[in-house]
Amino acid sequence: MACNEKCPFCNVPVEDYEERTPPMDRLVHQVDQWVEAGEQTLTISGGEPTLYRKKLIQLTERARKGGIRFIELQTNATLIDESFAQELAEAGVTSAFVSLLSDIPELHDELAGLSGAFDLCIRGIDALLAAGIRVALNPVTAEQTEARIDQFVTFVAERFPEIRSISLSAVQPHGRAARNLNLLPDYAVLSERVPVARSLAESANIELLNPYCGLPLCIGWKDDLEHCVEVFEAERGGFDTPGLNNLGNKSQSTVCHRCALRTTCGGAWHAYWSIREGSGISPPQIIPFPWEKGSSAELISFSLHHANEKGEIERPSNAPQASERNRWLWTPRLSRTAPSSVLRQRFTDIAIDTSPSAFLADRESLKVARQLAREVQGWQPQRRVRLWIAFRAESVDEMRVSERACQLAFALGASGVRLLGSSPALAGTVHAIHMQLPLADCEQTLAFRARPWDRENKG
Repeated sequence: MACNEKCPFCNVPVEDYEERTPPMDRLVHQVDQWVEAGEQTLTISGGEPTLYRKKLIQLTERARKGGIRFIELQTNATLIDESFAQELAEAGVTSAFVSLLSDIPELHDELAGLSGAFDLCIRGIDALLAAGIRVALNPVTAEQTEARIDQFVTFVAERFPEIRSISLSAVQPHGRAARNLNLLPDYAVLSERVPVARSLAESANIELLNPYCGLPLCIGWKDDLEHCVEVFEAERGGFDTPGLNNLGNKSQSTVCHRCALRTTCGGAWHAYWSIREGSGISPPQIIPFPWEKGSSAELISFSLHHANEKGEIERPSNAPQASERNRWLWTPRLSRTAPSSVLRQRFTDIAIDTSPSAFLADRESLKVARQLAREVQGWQPQRRVRLWIAFRAESVDEMRVSERACQLAFALGASGVRLLGSSPALAGTVHAIHMQLPLADCEQTLAFRARPWDRENKG
């Protein structure tokens, strides 16, 4: 974990580790485990691995001789000259992931915490490319460089025409950055600059990537999901594995709950919501509630299914596809089989459409709602099943109990409540809820659709 640079944003600083570098026998054992498992790719990171030249070469040679085909070195490249680069290539390094932090020398050196780092990094990149090692760049976007990412792409295209990949990460509020939160970039700025950078990269035949330590999907990536790591991982097991393995360090806010991309996006770092107040984060497309008049299921990656009047889920006609990011269930109640059915059929959202009195009297639905809330507690934000409740309260009796029904719904973990009805009295209930629960998502809907199971009953 030792490093010759002192980046003020480093999320794995050496001071956070009791052991600066593992002993050689342990590193050899790790490499041998990779070889024995038949792995084809090995990434060597730090800290700065090139500080330990002999160890690095020995481990790389051992991995390559063991059959590992692709060996990536993550480095700041400041210690790499022509002879070192050639030695790395001969040992088996096939690619390097280099942290070139800015196209402006002064900004790069400031963010690297090392005077002269820019020139040394450029020298290292030249040496790696000359040795036949593929280079990808990792500019960690900070507040100082947020408005220059398009200029960075142009610089790379002109200075390093051989480079074909840039991973557009951003400062995350961990490690040293947690003590330098002013370095966090403003996503509102990046939401405007990322599309420009992507266009320039495409013109220069450079692949621009949005890594896990990059940006929420709505920040410049909504129309280029194929280059977003979180989408890639979510579509290949995000529902069947513990999410995107984000270790609980990201979260979604209420603004994300009905976002069409929320099931493939981990959200933003926790600190971003508090420090930057979620600046720039806005859903590119909002999923409509099924009871809304004029709502349509003709959204990309959206499907709507409904239960019968008993709350029994009708098996969807098509199996869920990886690209089907939002799968809604519209139901009058929750039956006792709902939790297993909802999870098995991979529903992302449940919309209960009932009356306040029926909801309060339906003990089974209340019990199942609690059970489902326990089932998904602790799940990653993009996997968590959301519960939405609509109360049809047009009679005087229903309006009287609507406030109590709303309070219970939020106590059960509902993401939002909608009161369906035209009476001014319902507006008073919404106001009362907001006074008691300021963050509660509660609104009145004046125009709404008939429920499918009601039509079936009439038929």
